[in-house]
Amino acid sequence: MEKKFNHKPILEEVTKKGNTKYVVSFLLVVLGYGSYLFLQGPILIVFLILAMLGTLLIFNIPSKWVEDSFSKLSYRFKISSAITGGFFLAIASSAPEFFTATSGVVYYKIFSIGFDTIIWSAIFNLCVIIGVGTFYKDPILVRKSILFRDFPSMGIAIVLLLVLALDGVYSTVDFIILICTYFIYVWFLSLDKSKSYKPTKSAFSWRIIALKLFFGIVLIALLAHLMVATGQETINLFEQFYGYALPVGVLACTIYGPGTSIADLFMSLAAIRKGEQTAGVVNGISSNTFDLTICIGVPGLAYTFLTGKDILINVYDSLLMIFMLLLSYVLVFFVLRNGKVTIREGIFLLGYFLSCIIVYLVHIF
Repeated sequence: MEKKFNHKPILEEVTKKGNTKYVVSFLLVVLGYGSYLFLQGPILIVFLILAMLGTLLIFNIPSKWVEDSFSKLSYRFKISSAITGGFFLAIASSAPEFFTATSGVVYYKIFSIGFDTIIWSAIFNLCVIIGVGTFYKDPILVRKSILFRDFPSMGIAIVLLLVLALDGVYSTVDFIILICTYFIYVWFLSLDKSKSYKPTKSAFSWRIIALKLFFGIVLIALLAHLMVATGQETINLFEQFYGYALPVGVLACTIYGPGTSIADLFMSLAAIRKGEQTAGVVNGISSNTFDLTICIGVPGLAYTFLTGKDILINVYDSLLMIFMLLLSYVLVFFVLRNGKVTIREGIFLLGYFLSCIIVYLVHIF
């Protein structure tokens, strides 16, 4: 019998064996924000960074609630595995990116917070999730069918972002194109006649599902806004103490992007450990399609409606990030084409991700 969600305090859930990382995350958050009370000067920046890292690790808790809720709903209504994985579970794993972008455009009117974060999250999903996975299973064996169903949609999204960025402007029409592209992808998934998705645990309760879904989404939204607010405060303090305006891209490639993908990483590694190696790889790919279309398109559309203006972008910075993402996409395609990923290839992908960060930081500085 599945344990009741509301019969056990959250603190007890996160302190049981195997969840020590959540206790550490909570302590980092308390330590980071508590530093406001007794610290001044540049050291405060260090503690704010620790607070952001703690916040990002906590993302995995509500993401699991949302994932579990959608899994059970899909099973109850006999929704195919293709739709469940490509749509519902993509929402669960991409919620941190979506609310990060939404917070950036709605509260701070800064589109690049979400855009840069999502591009780096996508590179992380492709390179780091697969790369780290090879340390758990060498080699990772995957079905080649993912190269023909899940992979092309992501490639189309990357090319669209690249083409739409060439004029240096993202317009309302551009964002509508991105959103429509994703729903065309979902329509193709609906043609898949695979069996309905079956979660590991089949116990079903409307009350538990509603609570997990509601509090999961609300908590993800609050954590995302807290992370963005802390990042903006870090940028302000950096300028105050050092007289230099720290680019948003620095936080995006080092903290926001990798951090919002932590939930994806944990989900994929859990699947790989259970022997579901293809599912572990597909998780990162399918969520990227959602990120690059919906998580950029919806907040971007909200920005153009709120401001009444198109979004001017830094062409060189944006094209550099998109080209690095495109290259990572090509590399992963060639890695997966034989149906397996060795630890040597995994290390190569991890090295590529690190080199992307170095190249980008050198470029913006």
